[in-house]
Amino acid sequence: MLNNSENKSFFIIDYDKKYLKQIVELFINTVHNINKKDYTKEQLNAWANPRYDLNTWEKRFEKSKPYLCTFEDEVLGFCEYYDGYIDCFYIHFKYQGYGVGKLLLTHILELAKNNKIDKIKVDASITAKPFFEKFGFIQVRENLLKRENVEFVNFSMERNLFSY
Repeated sequence: MLNNSENKSFFIIDYDKKYLKQIVELFINTVHNINKKDYTKEQLNAWANPRYDLNTWEKRFEKSKPYLCTFEDEVLGFCEYYDGYIDCFYIHFKYQGYGVGKLLLTHILELAKNNKIDKIKVDASITAKPFFEKFGFIQVRENLLKRENVEFVNFSMERNLFSY
């Protein structure tokens, strides 16, 4: 549990299908609101197409079982984590700076340590890179991605968990 500046409690919960549409809209709205300073509109649309197929997302989340950060009945952030890899790490654009990302990442790091995973990896956007650096991740390479014939950059990053 973590308290934000208004002393309200946030919780990490396992994926629940009732939040499916909320999670997908959080993803799309966050990419388009937060990442627009680092990516073009064309890149944002290729990355987070506003015309989405809910069934495709449902199948993905049934397999990946993301962790959700919630307050009351609202999803404030989510991330997918499996086998030492963080995927789809997004915090609602209205709740950036409230500790939601820190809470989700701390949860993932604890899971990894409890499962004796010694290295966590993530592919971070230009926008998210400083967040992960703040928590000890280092860049191992720059990637040029292509989606829907649109190119954009992200960074493969990693953090050793048992090196100290």
